[in-house]
Amino acid sequence: MMRSAKKGRTEDHMKKNVAKGFMLCCAAVLVLMAGACGYQVIGGKGIYGGDISSIYISIFKNSTFESSIAQPVTDSFAKELLMTGLFTINQSNTDAYIKGDIRTITTAPNALATDGTVIEKTVSVVLLVALYQRNGKLVKEYTLSDYEYYKIQGGAEEYNRREAIRRMSARMARRFSAQLLLEY
Repeated sequence: MMRSAKKGRTEDHMKKNVAKGFMLCCAAVLVLMAGACGYQVIGGKGIYGGDISSIYISIFKNSTFESSIAQPVTDSFAKELLMTGLFTINQSNTDAYIKGDIRTITTAPNALATDGTVIEKTVSVVLLVALYQRNGKLVKEYTLSDYEYYKIQGGAEEYNRREAIRRMSARMARRFSAQLLLEY
């Protein structure tokens, strides 16, 4: 008789555990469903719901008298968009294209040594970047500007200036990419 009483309690205990487990599973499913309300997994690549997933970037127009600035600026934008992982760049038959225009570039002294010689300069750039759909319809224009300091050291002034332009271009490209992804 003792054994059947123990067996009955064990079965009751197991039924309660199964019921508790079932209730916990149901609660977990409800929490997961409630937490996902209004959210969806983004499928595929690109922006505009995947309508723009490939972009052609032509070399930026240079409206300044500064030679050899267009290529590093264009390269920074292509590299940044490629690094997002959302776009293919400069493939045939793209969904959109980007046109850039380097409007101004200025260089000015920033710091002087005690003898009055320039030891640091500032270079600044203003860009106009426009995103177009394949059919030529303007999606949006962006005006970007930035500046960077660079040191005047012996014969390395031109190298330091090019590196400053490269760093500045990379920052503008990151801002462009961030704005593009936030808006779409």
